[in-house]
Amino acid sequence: MKYSETGFRAFYKHFVAIPVSDRTKSYLEGFPGCDEANYIVAYGYYDRESGLNLEVLCAARYLDNKVQYAAGNESVSSTIRINNIADDECYLINDKGELTRDHKKKLDMLSAYDVSEDIENTRSMPFLDASRDKVFIDDISVHLYKDGLEPEKCLTRITGLGKHSIVGVLLEEPKQKFGWHKGETIVFFVKEEEDKSVICFTDMNPSKRITAEDLEDGSMLKEAVEKFQAERNEPNFLDVLEILRDSYVWIPCYAILSEEDQERIKKMCDENGDDLSDLVGKEFTNADAVRFVPDILQHGDEYFFPVFSSAEEMGEYGDRFSKLQRHSLEALALATNNEKNVAGIVLNAFSTPFVLERQIFDVFKNMKSRIELSKS
Repeated sequence: MKYSETGFRAFYKHFVAIPVSDRTKSYLEGFPGCDEANYIVAYGYYDRESGLNLEVLCAARYLDNKVQYAAGNESVSSTIRINNIADDECYLINDKGELTRDHKKKLDMLSAYDVSEDIENTRSMPFLDASRDKVFIDDISVHLYKDGLEPEKCLTRITGLGKHSIVGVLLEEPKQKFGWHKGETIVFFVKEEEDKSVICFTDMNPSKRITAEDLEDGSMLKEAVEKFQAERNEPNFLDVLEILRDSYVWIPCYAILSEEDQERIKKMCDENGDDLSDLVGKEFTNADAVRFVPDILQHGDEYFFPVFSSAEEMGEYGDRFSKLQRHSLEALALATNNEKNVAGIVLNAFSTPFVLERQIFDVFKNMKSRIELSKS
């Protein structure tokens, strides 16, 4: 097999045998058996900064249909850049445990290049392969679209994965004025063209501007979610994100008094004995600040931070809590720092729910506001 023909999957996280030649024999310097070897045994791994690489494990000699592996050398690190052997006829090694056992220390060291589960999952998506860089497999050519401009491809490094989108950072400065720049995070999508080819794309047209008054009662946010749930497409998804980003949401919280204030209330109750009717209508002024702790919802093994487009959306559930209205970015900060390590923020959990997944928190935080000042 040749990397130039098979692509990365035959090499990534696999043991491979690379033929020794005048061009490749230097990779075995310092390894036992290097002078007699006709193959290099290596393991494929991915470094997001240098691309797909092969870590040399040992020398091997293949003769008369038998293979002999020499010992490794843990004190020597030899790395082969995949481009250097892209056209060499290599062989996949079906390891039965011997190589894994004998080179455990080196293989364990390669765990330093492990990425998040989401990024790892995108590497197993064949529909992205046509858009991948041949060596930097997390770098995707994304088509940028904007009215009045020519479609433009821009290399983007995958940083996260949502249920409806992929998240990445622009690695290049677009040649045209799309309003986005190198180093900024974008959300992109996958679609099939008429010719059955698959491309990655993002729509960079500015959204319709809104005013703070449009968002005041939460109805616009609620309607955007309902529209998305009825038709789950990219424009509707982005519309929810953009409206939510500018909205104030309601957060159900437990109000916790200081120990001193709790003692004062207990004393008032004790002084009235079993008849507490005299306390009805009596005002109590707390001496210390009240601490508000947001409620957390659990679904299976995951935790979610609940917010609502309006106080009324909480329904009976909300009767148990104090209700705080905060900007969505404040809610995002509370969710991010919650001790439960929430999987996401759930909007309107008991009517028409929408989940803002943790994987796209950073994208959401850096989205541009659609708010325009009221002209009144």
